Amino acid sequence: MASPCGQQTMGENSGAGATSTSIPNLSNFVYIYDIPRMEKKRLAALLEVNNKWYELGEKQMGYSTAELDGTQRCCARNNRSPAEDLLEKWGNYNHTITELFVVLSRERLYNCMELIKRYVDPRYHMLIKHTTGGSGRAGSAELATFSGADANNNPKIPIKNRAHQASPAKDKMGQKDKVLPGAATANAENAANPKENDLIDLSSLIPKISYEELADATDNWSERNILGKGGFGTVYRGVFKHTFMAIKKIDYNKVKTSEAERIQIQQSFNELRYLNSCRHDNIVPLYGYSLDKEPCLMYQFMPGGSLDKSLFARRPASPLTWKERMNIAVGTAKGLQYLHTFSDKPFIHGDIKPGNILLNEFKQPRIGDFGLTRQLTSQDSAMVVSRVYGTRPYIPKEFYNRRELSTKVDTYSFGVVLYEIGTGLRAWDERRTDKHLKDYIARAVHDYVHVSELMDKTLPMEADGLNYCYNLLKVGHQCTADDPKQRPDMVGVMLQLNKA
Repeated sequence: MASPCGQQTMGENSGAGATSTSIPNLSNFVYIYDIPRMEKKRLAALLEVNNKWYELGEKQMGYSTAELDGTQRCCARNNRSPAEDLLEKWGNYNHTITELFVVLSRERLYNCMELIKRYVDPRYHMLIKHTTGGSGRAGSAELATFSGADANNNPKIPIKNRAHQASPAKDKMGQKDKVLPGAATANAENAANPKENDLIDLSSLIPKISYEELADATDNWSERNILGKGGFGTVYRGVFKHTFMAIKKIDYNKVKTSEAERIQIQQSFNELRYLNSCRHDNIVPLYGYSLDKEPCLMYQFMPGGSLDKSLFARRPASPLTWKERMNIAVGTAKGLQYLHTFSDKPFIHGDIKPGNILLNEFKQPRIGDFGLTRQLTSQDSAMVVSRVYGTRPYIPKEFYNRRELSTKVDTYSFGVVLYEIGTGLRAWDERRTDKHLKDYIARAVHDYVHVSELMDKTLPMEADGLNYCYNLLKVGHQCTADDPKQRPDMVGVMLQLNKA
């Protein structure tokens, strides 16, 4: 059997650098991966003094000691800089240079901040505390408070709330949301930002539950009931009315600025709005919410956990069979095509990845986490937005290079997920020669590698498995075409997978 797809290149965004004497155009230096290579190396060298990179990763970036120890061992074997590796990994989640600037300030790494402050809006320079000792730390000095930076360890790039602004929306670099010729208007972004009266309308459709009831359901937010953590929030398993539920609670102790708090509340409102609109067998249902103390959302409990855990857990109870994998792919495609077509204004999920595909006890998938969902103004429309969000290995280049948002962004993300389902490999792996799975498959295609060498080795070799894997990779290849116009819509994807 021939390899399922043709040769294709990834076209990574290299990020243009600036000379040390020029004043950079800030709009060209937004994300960590935009920092010029030599300056990133100098920054890494500063972070390696007294293992400051380790503290930064553990305290501010959300990495565990096991992950950081693994990074240190791997870099020692390969003669790589662990600090540079940390910056690269965090950058892959679309963290901005401003976010890095803020987390450096929390650790009082002011010498590191001086190195990158030329790429940060001057109003954030106040975070640098100048000391006479020159050590880069300010002892017990208090950090200045400020507003306007997303200072959180959030692997997603959130949408800014512009609901209360009278003027057209602008991002921190002064760029307006604009429309592609003949496409959607920027009002689609405003439509994605519910106001308080929206919540009043929703309260008649979604049960409002007291914070005390949710605390009681989770045994006062016991760590034993934690299902997962991400961004600002933690998801707990709870028992409400004698029924298992999954309850997401926004952790305000992780929120350091009023701007960040507002963004997170906005994401919770987004989930309320869109999950109330979208009722489908392959979309996680929302059962209730609370805004009493900290925003909380209550969903159907999915005992199968996330697809991420089923595919990549170190000690899975049993690997997903090929039939289960195909059913998960088909079910997820059904949910996505519904999002894109049930209204005359398509909904774009914006963060399709294995961690946001949840499984019930029968391994049936449901799409979750609608905090980054946005709505266009018409079918077949696209718009240019003010900033990128999502998880970088799942983002197509027209979005992270040109910020062009359409339903084909979800299609691309889903294609990467199909690669992961078929191969059992992660979308991004620092240890691979081709770090991005899309490049790995492209190289295999170019070299005419047989599908049997690409399929997940944790499963026994069988004819049905070969056919399933072939179809997963073939459709994945179509979904990840570099040109969004060449990607099928999700209705077509669903029909193709159903035929397998």
